[in-house]
Amino acid sequence: MDPKHLHEQLQRLQTEIDGMHLDAEHNAKLHALVDDIDRELGSGPDMVLEDTGIQDRLDEMVSSFEIEHPTVAGILKDIMVKLASIGV
Repeated sequence: MDPKHLHEQLQRLQTEIDGMHLDAEHNAKLHALVDDIDRELGSGPDMVLEDTGIQDRLDEMVSSFEIEHPTVAGILKDIMVKLASIGV
């Protein structure tokens, strides 16, 4: 798994989030999730995420956005798949 692709997806997600009108809680959760994933991916060459709750948080966010924001849900699902491919 090339980390560049995952970082690109995170940037795409960030762009989508910034263009949406979300309540403060959802906005904060999404930004925190993106920041946590990005920080963990940059923490070492092995790309081992220490935050084992990230997949759970991603799944929760997918469920929250599937109906009203399918583009964001799709990006989140893609990130989940990529993280799973690196063993998270």
